[in-house]
Amino acid sequence: MSQALQSLGIGRPTLRTSLLSAADIKANPQAVRIMGPLAGFVNRFGGDFRWQHLPVPFEVYADGIDLVIFEEFGSGAAALHLRDDVARDSLIRDEGYRRRFRKDYEKRYGPRVWHRDLFDAEIVACPDASVVGKSFGEVGRDRGGLHPVDAFLDLVVDHGRDLRWRTTISNHRPEILRQMAREPGIQMGFSDAGAHLRNMAFYNFGLRLLRHVRDEHRAGREFLTVEQAVHRLTGELADFYDIDAGHLRVGDRADLVVVNPAALDERLEEYHESPVEAFGGLPRMVNRNDGAIDAVLVGGETVVRDGVPTDVVGAERTGHFLRAGRRTHAARPVRTVADVV
Repeated sequence: MSQALQSLGIGRPTLRTSLLSAADIKANPQAVRIMGPLAGFVNRFGGDFRWQHLPVPFEVYADGIDLVIFEEFGSGAAALHLRDDVARDSLIRDEGYRRRFRKDYEKRYGPRVWHRDLFDAEIVACPDASVVGKSFGEVGRDRGGLHPVDAFLDLVVDHGRDLRWRTTISNHRPEILRQMAREPGIQMGFSDAGAHLRNMAFYNFGLRLLRHVRDEHRAGREFLTVEQAVHRLTGELADFYDIDAGHLRVGDRADLVVVNPAALDERLEEYHESPVEAFGGLPRMVNRNDGAIDAVLVGGETVVRDGVPTDVVGAERTGHFLRAGRRTHAARPVRTVADVV
């Protein structure tokens, strides 16, 4: 609230503000209802404020207890801050620690993002195959009525980071997603995937929004036109941040993405990993968009064709830094939209 009001610039110039995040949080389903009206109120009185929004379900994965959501409460943070596996396992086995964790888990008031429902957390991989496909709550029930917290911590001690699970924290209601996608005080942009390589992958959220728009149009429930959705993902953001991008105009630098609408299908939501050599082969969560991207042009040079990087990538510099508030003056001649078209 205070940051939104500061955008008004009372006693000083107006402050352009983009704030994390507009999300339909399971733990607080009413919070999202005030975000659009709050932005509208501030902007009507001269502010320049937007919420950032991820227009897809916020699904996260975790290896054992390694997930940022546990920093929300003291007992979770205590385990995360121990990088030594022996010390961490010793802490998690401690009965006093488990009771603190359970107390934090059952606390229903105060700010939080995680819904704290271990029945809403699916195990997707584990050396003990009998628990795969179940929630921690179900595992506890199968083990004689064990509390979900104890079922979770037992599995963490037994299997460590080989225990992989997932849950959806927010943006789980399609009707609310459609409302937020139309809200002028909300802009597309929040992902955070690049900061959590093993936990989430939302790199293709723009394509997933386009798929949602197309599918709802076909079902007779249009909430945005395709043109509006494309503008929200491109020109609207460029205009807000005052950078020379996001529009197709004769003479503009030819930075283009050519999308094949027929390939906007369930493949956009599939789970994939790719190793990161710089991080010792760490398997990073990624998105695959096979068939959905016909071409990507940067500065008029084709850098991706039919989903495959061209020889230009890594051999030539095609893009450059875009400074806010100025038209781009390229260091070398680039082709414009008129040249390409």
